[in-house]
Amino acid sequence: MLAYVNDELPVLGAALKLSTLRRRVVWIIENQRDLELQDPCLPEVLEGDWKVQAREICTMLDGHRGRRGVHAPYDGVHVATPHSSLAVAVRDTLLRALEFAAAVGGTHLVLHSPFLFFGTAQGAHSAAEVSAAIERTHRNLAAVLEAAAAQQTALVFENIFDLRPDPIDALVRSFDSPWVRRSLDAGHANLMRTRGGPPADRWVESSGDLLAHVHLADNDGESDRHWAAGEGTINWRSFFFALDQVKPRPRLILEMSPERQDASVRWLSERGLAR
Repeated sequence: MLAYVNDELPVLGAALKLSTLRRRVVWIIENQRDLELQDPCLPEVLEGDWKVQAREICTMLDGHRGRRGVHAPYDGVHVATPHSSLAVAVRDTLLRALEFAAAVGGTHLVLHSPFLFFGTAQGAHSAAEVSAAIERTHRNLAAVLEAAAAQQTALVFENIFDLRPDPIDALVRSFDSPWVRRSLDAGHANLMRTRGGPPADRWVESSGDLLAHVHLADNDGESDRHWAAGEGTINWRSFFFALDQVKPRPRLILEMSPERQDASVRWLSERGLAR
């Protein structure tokens, strides 16, 4: 068993859509688990009457004291787009996602990394490419960050096709804001490990205390399968050892089917890593 702060195992949270939350809400509240709502990823949610859905969520979560967050739309929502007309659409979409987060008591909003370059883990991005992407992201998200800070919701940047952590870590540091932090997807990091990137625990070490949010899911290094912990090739003992060095402890969100969430809790609990 790892020597955790206060000798307490971290409590695992869960990523859910409303349709699944309806049958998982007792499990969430009984254990006071952190919750990430992923409905806003779907265009029909934010482009529809999402306030009705937000009210249902709040009513359902009466008694929930865990932290809540929201996953922002990402398909076609490129935060570093160089096109001004697209940047306006990105801004407005993310502002609606922030409104949804505020309506459900959310204090984090997951954004996808803007680094989509080809290359190897050792030479994926030139300094000029990284600098340009960071500059565009600052410009495109200025109004979003202002709104996030006003409602005290952290923007957390998640690694996607990133082959190494330094560009996305540099992006987060460049904002120099308590409302911009790192999100780490362990499964995405494991996929990139098979393509020359570092293992998931090294991503934790690189992000350090900037790390505020983690997506947990296993895979075989070939596809983003969202398997339960222990079903794939991630070294979870090394991963949780690295997480134990991060202060404050980041949110740990199981991003997989409900059945695999339960299996992950059992597997990690049996090994003294989480509960």
